Amino acid sequence: MARGNMIVSVVDVGQGQCTFVEIYNSANTKIVETLLFDCGTDHPSAETQNNLQYIADRVELMDTPTIDCIFFSHSDNDHVSLTMDLLKKFTTKPAVGEVWYGGEYSLYKKGKKDNVLDYLVDNHYCTINDIQTPDADCTDYSKKRKAYEYYLWESSDHSVKVHLLGGNVLDGKLSTDPGTSPPPKKRLRYAEPKNRVSLVCGLYYAGTSYVICGDATFKTMAAIAKVFEGGTSVFGSNFMTTLPHHGSRTTGFAVSSTKSASPKNKAIVKAFADIVNSMTISISAYSMHSHPSMELMNTFLPTIGTPVLKDKRLKGKNLHHLNGYLDLDLTFPTGLRPIKTYHIFESQSNTYSTQYSNFSSLFSKKARFKYNLGGSSAQKADGPIDSTTPLNKFACWTFEIDTSGSSNSLEIGGYTRLGGTLFTGPTTTSKASILSAEEKGEQMEETIPVTQVRTREREIFRPASSLRTMRYHQQTI
Repeated sequence: MARGNMIVSVVDVGQGQCTFVEIYNSANTKIVETLLFDCGTDHPSAETQNNLQYIADRVELMDTPTIDCIFFSHSDNDHVSLTMDLLKKFTTKPAVGEVWYGGEYSLYKKGKKDNVLDYLVDNHYCTINDIQTPDADCTDYSKKRKAYEYYLWESSDHSVKVHLLGGNVLDGKLSTDPGTSPPPKKRLRYAEPKNRVSLVCGLYYAGTSYVICGDATFKTMAAIAKVFEGGTSVFGSNFMTTLPHHGSRTTGFAVSSTKSASPKNKAIVKAFADIVNSMTISISAYSMHSHPSMELMNTFLPTIGTPVLKDKRLKGKNLHHLNGYLDLDLTFPTGLRPIKTYHIFESQSNTYSTQYSNFSSLFSKKARFKYNLGGSSAQKADGPIDSTTPLNKFACWTFEIDTSGSSNSLEIGGYTRLGGTLFTGPTTTSKASILSAEEKGEQMEETIPVTQVRTREREIFRPASSLRTMRYHQQTI
């Protein structure tokens, strides 16, 4: 059966990570497959449980409720801890088709809590044979052929695939040869190695890709950049990339919080960002651990410079809110500089964060300043149209491939929570390169081959899959 639209939702879970994928039939009347990339938090937001319930409700609309594959990038609590919460929200027990995980199996047990991998087997969501991890230093990409040779998962009609850019990075020399070295075991007790093994996945459908990075570190990015050096066409239409490790500067640039990143390390991270060549960037963070770093955000600049959407409640032209830890030396018109801490700021950049407005009583809900990523100066914030209207503290972002027209288009929408209010709309400039969720059908000046990108113009949420036989062959990076 052919596939229709695909919706990728970057889910607000507070300080954590969760990405949910819905794949529709060709008539766009039924969800036929779903995917889950991580599902955990260290500090939930007020909307976390609502968002989990939405995911459960969507999966239960399927003929046979199924999460076709769960990808745990690695074992950190903020990437796995909500999985059991999610499964307990179902009224009809779902099946889990497959599970891929990064790192060491035993590290998925957290204190007195069940190992989430054991939990899935013991409670008959899947069997132990459905749970796999790649070999150490593994990739699906052949540097020689400049193409993927293998995949982690594919839809039953073979149109949607998930490839491994790199994962279980230990020594950093990735290879496609199966069985080069065993998966990690008893080597990952410290923070950087536990994050370094993150599975960095590429989700592909209808000529478009998404890159989901988990907590990839500098060493992860360096290993992947080495594999893809010399150019590649596999990211020719990369719609969205999740900022690695919630935007951590220390693991991103391999530097202590008190020191400047070396030019060499900056160049390697920039090389990774240039390779994935992403139209937009998403960030899942909750103003903890100095995440997300504005320095790292400025390294992962979206390739689309024209604003795609705006928050309809803000005064300024084509603005939305962004959250970041100010670790840059920006010039401000007053000569005064905000302290180097977390700030909500207004921006036209096509980067979107799950924390959306200030939650601390120390600050008002108004953004502190206005700043476009890649620039050297900031301006005074314009603020909301109605200062008495509260802005949502958190946001979920949807990135949809719409196949219903004569050519595929890409749509972006910002929601107060999954299934909640669409607070973004089309820009007021003449044209943009991606469409917002509100302006379906409008053409754009800046064209992208095969696709258009637009803002969503409607509330997204429309009213089981067959499990394939695994035929994945591992290769090392």
